[in-house]
Amino acid sequence: MASRKGGAMSQYERRAARQRQLAQMEAEASGTQASMQLNTGGPEDDGRFVSMRQRNQETARRFLYDEDEGVQTTATVKNTTTAANLFGREEPGMEGVNLMDHETGIYTQQDNSLTGRIRRFFFGPDQGPGEHDAIAADSEVYLGDRASRSSSIIVRLRTLLCSTKQRAIVCFIVFFALLSVAFYSIHTMRRSGMSDQEILFSENSARFRDIWDVITLEGVSDPNALSASTTPQARALRWIAYSDEARLEPSDPMLVQRYSLAVFFFNSFMAFARHSGTKQTIEKGKDDQYQGIPVAGWYIQDYWMSEKGYCSWYGVECQARQEGGIQVRQYDDNANIYALNLTYNYVWGAVPDEIKGLQPIERMDLSRNRLTGSFPGEVRRLSNLRILKLQDNKLSGSLPPEIGFMQSAVEIDITNNGIRGSVPTEINRLTNLQIVKFAKNSLTSQLPSIRSLSNLRYLHLNENDLTGTVPFTIVEVPELREVYLEKNRIGGTLPPELQTLSKLRIFSVHNNNLEGEFPNGLFRSNLDLEYLSIQFNKFTGSIPTRAGTLSKLHTLQMHDNLLTGKFPTEWTAMDSLEILHLQNNKMHGQIPTTIGKLKKVKELWLNNNNITGPLPVELNDCTALELAYFDHNLLDGKLPELGQMKNLNTLRLEGNSITGSVPQPICDLKSFKLRFISADCKSDLTCPDSCCSKCF
Repeated sequence: MASRKGGAMSQYERRAARQRQLAQMEAEASGTQASMQLNTGGPEDDGRFVSMRQRNQETARRFLYDEDEGVQTTATVKNTTTAANLFGREEPGMEGVNLMDHETGIYTQQDNSLTGRIRRFFFGPDQGPGEHDAIAADSEVYLGDRASRSSSIIVRLRTLLCSTKQRAIVCFIVFFALLSVAFYSIHTMRRSGMSDQEILFSENSARFRDIWDVITLEGVSDPNALSASTTPQARALRWIAYSDEARLEPSDPMLVQRYSLAVFFFNSFMAFARHSGTKQTIEKGKDDQYQGIPVAGWYIQDYWMSEKGYCSWYGVECQARQEGGIQVRQYDDNANIYALNLTYNYVWGAVPDEIKGLQPIERMDLSRNRLTGSFPGEVRRLSNLRILKLQDNKLSGSLPPEIGFMQSAVEIDITNNGIRGSVPTEINRLTNLQIVKFAKNSLTSQLPSIRSLSNLRYLHLNENDLTGTVPFTIVEVPELREVYLEKNRIGGTLPPELQTLSKLRIFSVHNNNLEGEFPNGLFRSNLDLEYLSIQFNKFTGSIPTRAGTLSKLHTLQMHDNLLTGKFPTEWTAMDSLEILHLQNNKMHGQIPTTIGKLKKVKELWLNNNNITGPLPVELNDCTALELAYFDHNLLDGKLPELGQMKNLNTLRLEGNSITGSVPQPICDLKSFKLRFISADCKSDLTCPDSCCSKCF
């Protein structure tokens, strides 16, 4: 080929020069430079060295591109191709080929295998290790323009990555990775304009969406709680939609109750897992906990989250059915729930709002568990709920005003929790309420008015931090049977009208700041009174004589007050009295002989008063007496023989002026139950050897 103007070489001339340089390198490497010189002459060339030149050229090409000898290109396979063909000369019977045209396929054989097709898909038509590769292999020889150099870099990368089948597989994997990224990007872009609910719906079945609609339309769960995948609501929804073998239809009226129980279970399970990690459940007489079902940490969780009807799940009772002539509330079916009783079952966590989904329920007992959180305000929606027991848990917060919506409530028990704040006045709306047990919490403010609770029978507000006075309205609740107000900070006086509470059986106001005279009228009409505890206050006045008419009274604790007067001789009809505590007052006078009428008394504490005179011999008739405390009074005279009190365990006599000696019949009681005798045996009273336990 002729040179261009200005002496510049054309692209084809540069390629021919590079080819001649390869031939020179082949000849020098083999030591036969003269005989292996490539013939690049004109038509007079006879092509005697075509085969040798072709073989040397192929060897050099393989050396440059690190190919195995078994891989043959078209130039090797087509033996009819000669050096003359390479540089413009044709053999007889062969068509002329422009070797500078890469589309002729002279330098490489097109690979039609799967890997070859994949490689062509990524990098375009095959271009073998011919001109471009040879030229690109040595930047010192081929110094083309910038575009040519860029093209050679691409060729290098293509050769590096896809020169073998293994590298083609790598390219195939990269292709799918890029394709996945593309799909993810498109999916993300599409999701970015969707709400969480729309995304969730697009990823789940029609059954899932239908159940979602039922739950949200019923107002059982917040859609936000259902959208978050880690909530107990979301887990319960997926369990109902996919895992529950019962497969209730979305239109089934029992589906909401089954879902609500599932939320309750998953809520407890998640709370237990947060607290105990991977600890196992505490089993109670059960060998299996149903494989595949989460362990909620309960003592018993029989059949929970199984395919069985929830009426057979432990603690769940449904509307009554007749089976074999017997009324039963537990059976393998789904029906309206009557009661949920999981008391003392190690239930964890807060009571979820979904508890309102158990709409027909009448009784709920979750006492003695590990419940936390606030009082479940959503129980107000349980219009049929009559009994709610949450005592002995770890509830906190305050009582919500919504408690006033529990119109059917008969009993509410939240004893022994951490409830704070005041008792809401809305409680007066609960006209059916009979039992209020709010004891052992941290309730503050004044005692609530309970005038409207006309059916109230049991009022337990003890061991809180209540202040104020006992409201006068308490006398307007005629059905009251038990009043526990002890261990608060209640002050003032008791209303005299307490005597109108004719059905009162227990009245306990000890450990407060009450003062004034105790209303003696309480004993006039309350003939059913069984328990009276007013100790550790500041009551004044005399010991009430009318108490002697209370034949059902078994406990009378009036100690640690400022009471005066004598021991009432009228206390003769107290046939049931077992505990009589009058110590630490200002009583005086002698112990009457009628004391012998208290035949069932077990504890008689009269210590730390100003009682005088000798002990009456009639004490011997108190055969049930176990604890007798007469110490620190002004007793004198000699001790009577009390050998009939064979149940006596403790007798304290010190701090008096008793003379003589301890009678032997008293000492002989040590062969029965007597374990302790204390007396002033270091002064006027003598005590036989080994009789007195402690001398003063």
